[in-house]
Amino acid sequence: MDIRIKRTLALLFAVTTATASFSAWQNVPAPAEAKTLEEIEKEKKEKQEQINKKKEQLATLADDLSKKAQYEQTLKEQIELINGKMLLIDTQLQNLHVDMEDTETQIAALEEQIDEQKKQVEKDRELFKKRIRAMYVHGNDGILSALVGASSFYDVLSRIDIVKRISKHDNEIIDRLRKEIRELQKSEQDLTSNLQSLNIQETEMGVLYGEFKSSQDELSAASAQNGTEMQIIMDRQEDVKVQIAADQKSMDELAEEEEKIIAEAIAKAEAERKAKEEAERKAKEEKERKEREEKERKAKEEAEKKAKQEAERKAKEEAERKTKEEADRKAKEEAERKAAEEAAKKNAVTAAPQQQTPTTVTTAAPAPAPVVTQAPATTKAPATTKAPAVTQAPATQPTQTNPTPDYQGGKLSWPAPGYYRISSGFGPRWGTHHSGIDIIGSTSAINGAAACAAASGTVILVKGGCGHNFGKNYNCGCNGGYGNYVIISHGNGMYTLYAHLARATVSQGQSVTVGQQIGVIGSTGHSTGPHLHFEVRIGGNSTGNRVDPEAYLF
Repeated sequence: MDIRIKRTLALLFAVTTATASFSAWQNVPAPAEAKTLEEIEKEKKEKQEQINKKKEQLATLADDLSKKAQYEQTLKEQIELINGKMLLIDTQLQNLHVDMEDTETQIAALEEQIDEQKKQVEKDRELFKKRIRAMYVHGNDGILSALVGASSFYDVLSRIDIVKRISKHDNEIIDRLRKEIRELQKSEQDLTSNLQSLNIQETEMGVLYGEFKSSQDELSAASAQNGTEMQIIMDRQEDVKVQIAADQKSMDELAEEEEKIIAEAIAKAEAERKAKEEAERKAKEEKERKEREEKERKAKEEAEKKAKQEAERKAKEEAERKTKEEADRKAKEEAERKAAEEAAKKNAVTAAPQQQTPTTVTTAAPAPAPVVTQAPATTKAPATTKAPAVTQAPATQPTQTNPTPDYQGGKLSWPAPGYYRISSGFGPRWGTHHSGIDIIGSTSAINGAAACAAASGTVILVKGGCGHNFGKNYNCGCNGGYGNYVIISHGNGMYTLYAHLARATVSQGQSVTVGQQIGVIGSTGHSTGPHLHFEVRIGGNSTGNRVDPEAYLF
């Protein structure tokens, strides 16, 4: 995601303007149905906000699920504790049942003994009753009969004693039986009381077991309900994950569409720039041609003027020379004539007797120098009018209007002079791909420092508008996370990008030289602190053409 959002969304105004200008230049209107970068950026921002909210929702669900899991563990521990208590109560109940069965068996045995004793008492009682009845019927006859039948007083006493002993024995038997019955009854009462106590304990334990069973049922129901709620949370998590994946897919599609629009806009802007440069070059060539022709015309006129003046000068000099020569010739002839005359006079004087007629020697005047009809030097074509000089003059060569020389390889200039620490290099970072390098200083002094052009070129994009110039651990959403940034074209398909600027100090279309300040380093966009994010793109201004800047800096 970071790779896609690190694109030139900030081209919005400049690229849209360039696209509109290029469409107007081609007289082809831009398609009205296509999305604009503003719309795509707005959709991406909305999608990102949705994703962030859903991630927060996922975090909340995860927290709820963790709490539910802890609650489930607590319920299981309570259920296990209650199960242990119920097992203990069940064991105690079983022991009580055994004790109750033993007590009931003992009570049954005592009841049998009591019944036997009661039967024996009844039997002895019947016998005693018979004796009493007999004594009642006979009154004191028995004793009297015993006395009458006695043979002596000792015998009487013996018989009386025997009667007493029999009566005492009968009473003792009855008393003993009654005592045994009372003891058996007491034992029976004790066992019955113990049995009642066991029944009470059984009832109490049954109630306690029922309470534990009720608690167990409640905890089991709570555990089942908690499990259902946990499943609902997990299902909700899956739904949110599916929604996030769908939103992410939409973000990717928007990013692809944005890449395409930006690439097309940049291509159109490049074509417009080249067309503009070509038009400027032709206009400059035409201007230079006209200026050259005007210069040649003026030079020719000046040359002709100078040639005419030179011809006139030379003609004047020639006339003066001829006049002087003629004067000199005449003067010489006159001198020679006078000399001849003087000589003749002398000869006449000396030769007078002979009467010779003096021969007058006339020295022929030298023939006038022939007039040279050679054309004056001014009639020659001046060197500036020679065709080769005109056609081969450097000024006639096409002039490159783009001041940026084509990049021929080699090292780039460091974009943040004085700050040479790289905090994050090109490549994998935080589960994504870092598309450039982050340059910082040893301290925060880089904040406000100059960001400089790594090579000469033309600024093709300046994107500002981000006022969030401070360190942050989130994406403020400005310009795809780049914040304020600048892109420079260096020719031959090479581009450099300077991001997270506090502000730019250049404008779109401006030509810059290597080392020239293009912005002020800051912390706008998705930036944790002041630094310069620097990218190099080879083969076109596209995110797919980003390469490791260190290969061009070191």
